[in-house]
Amino acid sequence: MIFDMDLVIAIVILTIGMAFFTTSLVEHSGAYQDVIKSDILHDKVSYQLKAIIADGTAETALLLWNNNEDSTAESILSNRLYVKNYDFIVDDQVLFSKGSKTNQNIVIVSSVVIMNRSEGWYGVAWDEGGSITIKGPEISETQAYQSVSGDYKKAIYYFNNSKPVEVSLKVYGN
Repeated sequence: MIFDMDLVIAIVILTIGMAFFTTSLVEHSGAYQDVIKSDILHDKVSYQLKAIIADGTAETALLLWNNNEDSTAESILSNRLYVKNYDFIVDDQVLFSKGSKTNQNIVIVSSVVIMNRSEGWYGVAWDEGGSITIKGPEISETQAYQSVSGDYKKAIYYFNNSKPVEVSLKVYGN
């Protein structure tokens, strides 16, 4: 026979069990949401790094950076990256940094870039809006300079190098 005391004990045990289950569910769902947010951020950053490598933006920024046009290279990258807080890292050196680094949610995406240009003089022109034009290779510095037009222009000599460059994008936050 079931007595009243047995029912009370059963209800108390079920109540305590449900409390543990609810607490566990709340704790784990919060961690699960963080994992989902990080995964979405990783996909976004991965896509953006792939896009700037595929269209030559990363290569152009490296070429400009190697020729003392840091602000232009940074402007070109910041116009193509749609995240607020990031570090653009080449090999082990942070070339460009933007935004706050206080958020604990960090995503790092890396790729290898092979500079696939022929050796020679290149004409590079850019404007305030961040659009850039590169033409070349040309035979001389003068021809490279005259081959482009824009608000700012420069002739750059590129030495052919088959050594791959590791490019990383480290993003902080959402």
